[in-house]
Parts: sequence; C-alpha cells; structure tokens
Amino acid sequence: MRRDGQSEVVVYRRRAAGPLLAPHERFTVAHELGHHVLLQDSNFRARRRREYWQGEDLCQRFAAQLLLPDRLIYDLPEPTDTLKLMSAVNSLARRAQVSAEPAARALVKRIERPVAVGTLRLDPYPATRRLGFRAWWVENRRWWGGGGGRLLAVYVDHPLAPALELMRSLRIGEFGSPSLRGAAMATLRRRRGSTAAFAALLS
Repeated sequence: MRRDGQSEVVVYRRRAAGPLLAPHERFTVAHELGHHVLLQDSNFRARRRREYWQGEDLCQRFAAQLLLPDRLIYDLPEPTDTLKLMSAVNSLARRAQVSAEPAARALVKRIERPVAVGTLRLDPYPATRRLGFRAWWVENRRWWGGGGGRLLAVYVDHPLAPALELMRSLRIGEFGSPSLRGAAMATLRRRRGSTAAFAALLS
C-alpha cells in the first residue's frame, strides 16, 4: 500500500504472532517487494487479465531469486529416492526460511531426474466421487498434475487416487508407499489434519 508517499508492505495475520515473520510471510513480503521493484523499474501496470498474471509470475520469480539464491541449491545432492527428495525440500526450506512450496519449486527446477512433489489433502465428496486435492503441486516433467498448480482435484478414477486412499490408513507422522502409474517410487508422509507430504521419482 502507499502511505505518505512511500510504499509499505502490510502483512495481515489471522492471529497475533511474534515479531518475526513466518516462512510463508517472508515469501509474501518478497513477492510484494517484487511488485514495488517492477513498478519502479518499468512502471508496469496490468491492464488485462493476462498482464496481471504475467506480473504475478514475475513477482514470484523475484521472491524466489531473493530468498532462494542459487548458492543455497547447488550444494544439495541429486536425490536418489523419495525420502531424500523430501529431505532436500525440507532442508532447503529451513535454510532459506521459507515454506516447503517455494523451496520445492526452486529445487525441482535443478533436479535432472523427473520428479513430482506436493501436498495432498483428503477432502472426500462422494456425490462427485472426489477423494481430495493436490493442495500445491510441482513437477519437472509433465505427469498427473500437468505443469503444476494448486487445488487440483483427485477423483476415484485418477492415477493419484491410490495415494489418497492410502492416506486414510496412515497416522500422523507415518510414511506410506503408494503404487502409482508412471512413478518408479512414491512416498507419503501423513501430517496433521487431513494433509500429507508427497514425493515421487518418475519412471
């Protein structure tokens, strides 16, 4: 927002928190700084829907470059299994002080082997045969999430359905290995609530 002729990033929180920014808030602030830089350097103002999304993409890239510079990623070894892939995402997220999603997006671009990483969410809706969603999702080769995205529904006939079915039987913190078409190896780790971390090495 503009205040007294100056740009200011305002973080809205659902509940009171400490003075430090949470990992997802750090990325949000970096994204908003990207808008400021874009406006200052190019006077960019979106006039069409397509231009709006181009601006959003540029600001996401700016935030990723700012918080996840190449030097944080180059020394991470190429993961040889899904547990190491999950570990690499978590390690990068901790080092950069960001959440898992931007860490995964930055890391996956640097991995040569085809992989998919994301979060699955159980949210069944029997009337439509929906089992849940991919809450966030990233792939470095087109697989079952396309180019990646958010809130992509998984129905009973979807190739990722076995992963969501397996989630039902996992306790918090427990790992599972669903057998999925197109994946050489896949791992789930059940988290609190109705979500699970997911990683796959693609065949």
